[in-house]
Amino acid sequence: MRIIDKLIQASGRSDTFEIYPLGDLHIGSRGCAEQHLRRHIGRIVKNPRAYAIGGGDWLDAILPGDSKRFDFDSLPDWMFEGQAETIRDRMKDVLTQQRKRLKQILSPIPAERWIGAIEGNHEFAISKYHNRDLHHGLCADMGIENLTDQALIRLRFVRPPRAKATVILYIRHGYGGGRTRGAEANKVGRMIDEWEIADICFTGHTHTFRIEPPKPVLEIPRSKKLPAECTCRYRWGANWGCWVRSHAAGPAGYASRACYPARPLLSCFASIKPFVTKCKNKYAFDQPVIEIRQIIL
Repeated sequence: MRIIDKLIQASGRSDTFEIYPLGDLHIGSRGCAEQHLRRHIGRIVKNPRAYAIGGGDWLDAILPGDSKRFDFDSLPDWMFEGQAETIRDRMKDVLTQQRKRLKQILSPIPAERWIGAIEGNHEFAISKYHNRDLHHGLCADMGIENLTDQALIRLRFVRPPRAKATVILYIRHGYGGGRTRGAEANKVGRMIDEWEIADICFTGHTHTFRIEPPKPVLEIPRSKKLPAECTCRYRWGANWGCWVRSHAAGPAGYASRACYPARPLLSCFASIKPFVTKCKNKYAFDQPVIEIRQIIL
């Protein structure tokens, strides 16, 4: 686990910042929706107040030695493009080809607009069974901070001359399956309950897109004058979904053989107005205005 600060400069009180979790990309899977991902990356790049954070399983990272899951039919078409000699070279090291592809897709995002990246179970499997610290290598490829398996991050917003605001973000890759309708709602709800300190909680892994309704926490100040009403702090949680079609047209694959549920091509981001701290109704919010919003990919 890592506990870090991320300093973000604001220019005015009305500035809105966006935090995009990028997890479960599965580059190297034939079902990866690369076209949608590239368009999404372009959206992040165009917004100078948008920041990205890696959520694990960037690569499919399933190698020929994995007798349960590896299937040549599951490899994407780009692995077979070019002359026979080129294709042979690619097949000798599938993982390196996926790393190169990932870097090419994500590199348009400037390094200073990355918060870091956490490890997914696919990266961990490479470390465990093949003695290659894949996650460390991916972070080095991108020049971003390695956040290990989970992270608590203080997003510290500063605005001239002396205004400051803090939002706490928790992120992990996630665990377990996600085939039943209520499973992900329970997981995201438990995550919010477990990490009470965090204003925003992100998770993934199950490929199940979910934005949980905000959990209101009623409070009164420990010092200073008592307000007429309790102040309300909203806490948000979401599963960012995935970038993989489990039933892509073409040859059979591991996901379709396992009858994985179809997943929507949706993702989410956190919208933060760090220096807007009150709503239009009579109840004051004791934190910046935060929302988690969905994006149709």
